[in-house]
Amino acid sequence: ARADAFDRNTRPCSTHRSAGRVVPDPFFLLASEGWSGSVSWRGCMVNALSRRRRTIAVSSALLIAAAGILHAESAGSFHEILVETDAHEGPVVVSDQNRLYFTTKPDFSAPDTHVSIRFVDLDTGAVEHFHDRSNMANGMWLTNDGAALLVAEQGTMETPGAISRFSLADGSRTVLVDSFEGKPLNSPNKAIEASNGWIYFSDPDYGHNQGFKPAPELPMAVYARNPEDGQVTRLTTELARPHGLALSPDERTLYIGDTDAIDGATPDDADRSHGILAADLVAPDRIGPLRDILSVPVGIPDGFVTRPSDGDILVGAGDGLRHYTSDGELVALYPIASGAVNVTAQGETYFTTADTHIWQPRIPAN
Repeated sequence: ARADAFDRNTRPCSTHRSAGRVVPDPFFLLASEGWSGSVSWRGCMVNALSRRRRTIAVSSALLIAAAGILHAESAGSFHEILVETDAHEGPVVVSDQNRLYFTTKPDFSAPDTHVSIRFVDLDTGAVEHFHDRSNMANGMWLTNDGAALLVAEQGTMETPGAISRFSLADGSRTVLVDSFEGKPLNSPNKAIEASNGWIYFSDPDYGHNQGFKPAPELPMAVYARNPEDGQVTRLTTELARPHGLALSPDERTLYIGDTDAIDGATPDDADRSHGILAADLVAPDRIGPLRDILSVPVGIPDGFVTRPSDGDILVGAGDGLRHYTSDGELVALYPIASGAVNVTAQGETYFTTADTHIWQPRIPAN
């Protein structure tokens, strides 16, 4: 994936002839972790700096969007690997500990498939174990009191899926939800908590499709849990395969990913849903009509967050981290060759899990 491998439609750069050639596919160039050196693209020098940390720097912070649009800032922008580790899902920053928690990628070919909850010490970069054998934990969230991880546990053949709290002090687990109307949850995937304590979680059927859960007894759905009495309300069953969740900064809108294009059992099918929808939160336990916001062109919108300052949506997708406005307009693509799974933020610093690495894209403030 070196610059000199691009032969189609290339020409010497008129302003930086000694640096290389104009590259027609800048996304692929920037996504190539091993590339070093520099090329010119539309008159702007693109340099790969610090091979040791595999940092990708773009002068004038040019961030390449899929449609060929550039997002520019005056200061330099970096997109680097924070750490190489088995980081699949659930990224959560706990600022009081200066730790980034995540869940590992399950090996479905192994006879003893399991998922661990680990964390990166952001001071030292060391990766440590928090809960070695979780109940197939997936998405996670820091609880409002800052004392626990809210974990979407997919469950196993023997243990039901659940939404649980894991104490950060001692790792103890408290189950909040593990059934609806007397039936076990399918395979809880994401869970988030609103400022009023209501918990929203998605329940697709990936566990069954991937071979570690029994056949589902419930339709795939999105639910809400009342913090006062623990009662659970089903919000919708309209999505083909509900997945990622996020609230708008004012918490009046609930964003829901629909990821039927990758169902875990059949070949990927781009003709099926691979987008994000939104609905007004009419009440904590009731949503309005769903409306389409965006579809990603590669893979699915697995995990995503909204930016507090402006409501923009940062989405993990098959070609990297995608930055959209709240209306679904593409702002920029932060490419990752292997794709991005999920994303979290600590202020204006973002972290993206990508199965073998955790990336740290530096996204310009609005």
